[in-house]
Amino acid sequence: MLRSSSPCHFLSIPTLFMVTVLVGCKAPPTGAQYDRPFPLGAVSDVFWETQQANAEAADFTFYDHEFRGDTAELAPGAKRHLESVALRLEHVPFPVVIEQSNHNRHPELDQSRRTMIVESLVRMGVQNAEQRVVIAPAFTEGYTANEGAGAYNSLFNQGGFGGGAGRRFGGRGAFFR
Repeated sequence: MLRSSSPCHFLSIPTLFMVTVLVGCKAPPTGAQYDRPFPLGAVSDVFWETQQANAEAADFTFYDHEFRGDTAELAPGAKRHLESVALRLEHVPFPVVIEQSNHNRHPELDQSRRTMIVESLVRMGVQNAEQRVVIAPAFTEGYTANEGAGAYNSLFNQGGFGGGAGRRFGGRGAFFR
């Protein structure tokens, strides 16, 4: 008498067929199999380095308030600023920026301020001061007097220097008021 095959044998052939169909015949991947995570800080470091470079470039800007009134004469604090710029200028690629007057209203004043800065830098030994000093809008937008006063006063209206939390945690007012 013929013996029939075991039931496991009949199940293994369809199972093998299903596994082959599901897995398929894929060629091995040639590139990266998955997106590897970046090392810690690799993505955000680029952002912070850009911010740092922009901040350093802003150090080489002479703003309108660093000059006495509508003249090309530097205020006392700006003289120290000019000395620090002269010391650092040969080590950085940034230009020295003279802040342009609002809407370029006073181009003669801007040019006389540039000339004064160039002459001062040449006296301090900066080689290529004529090429490095430019007149341009400041990198950062300033506040008008009214905007500045409003920002200053808002510190006190919001409960101190801690912002709104100052009212609740020991600023003006109390926790249960």
